[in-house]
Amino acid sequence: MLNETQLKHLDLFGFVILKNIFTPKELEILRSEFEIACKNNELKQGPYDNTYRYMSMLGKDTPFYASLIEDPRFYKPITQWFGEKSFGFEIHSYRYVNDTRWHYNDGSPNIYGYGAKYQFPLYEPVTAQTGALRFLPGSHKDPWQSELRQWWPFEDFKTQEKHNTSQAAMEIIDSIPYCPAECELGDAVLFDLRIMHSTWGGGIDRNVSCISYFHYPESPEEFDTMKKIIPSHWGRKDRWDQEEFDYFFSNPNKSPIRQKWINSYKELLALSSNT
Repeated sequence: MLNETQLKHLDLFGFVILKNIFTPKELEILRSEFEIACKNNELKQGPYDNTYRYMSMLGKDTPFYASLIEDPRFYKPITQWFGEKSFGFEIHSYRYVNDTRWHYNDGSPNIYGYGAKYQFPLYEPVTAQTGALRFLPGSHKDPWQSELRQWWPFEDFKTQEKHNTSQAAMEIIDSIPYCPAECELGDAVLFDLRIMHSTWGGGIDRNVSCISYFHYPESPEEFDTMKKIIPSHWGRKDRWDQEEFDYFFSNPNKSPIRQKWINSYKELLALSSNT
């Protein structure tokens, strides 16, 4: 559970570092399952060739990873922050190869569709110069986010594809004032998906994992936005992680938490279909 100071940090600044959330034994299990996911990925995409790879950890081959999204250590802080109806949507692992330009992750055209994400390293601690997330504190809220997005380094990925991997976009990363979320092994950073963030350094095959949740909409603006987001997550049959996603949300162990999330997805998809 989060204390009052941590909740205030999340509200004001948009992120908080959680120390020693994993035990050494759990890190061993995570690494073992990560290696399994890497092997499965290589069977689908070919041998690893020092290019960016990402993998779903919701499937039957990574059961400990898949359990984390319902684990009280991760889910309870989300409900403290965003309410009891918050729901999980993905667990991914990454093999990063480059710096990451400034962006936000809300997946919508405005600040009304949002959620939270945990990110944690697997093999090496991360610092400001070796791939730790860099944040612009408070940029998860308007009016600042809208003001930032008027300048091209912070524009939406979707509307300015030419800047995503341009030399200028990558070169400017390190010149923007930031706060680093440096993590030791066992730590995780929890952040609002709307906050502006980037990474710098870390080299080829930097391994990290993420656990992500949606806030259940409350206001008319949030419902309108979420109705646009949900069809890209629920009811599709062309997801890149279709096998893992379908297995997890088939709810094989009859989890009441997962069933609640399934019901939320269905409610929101029905609203989307009626518009």
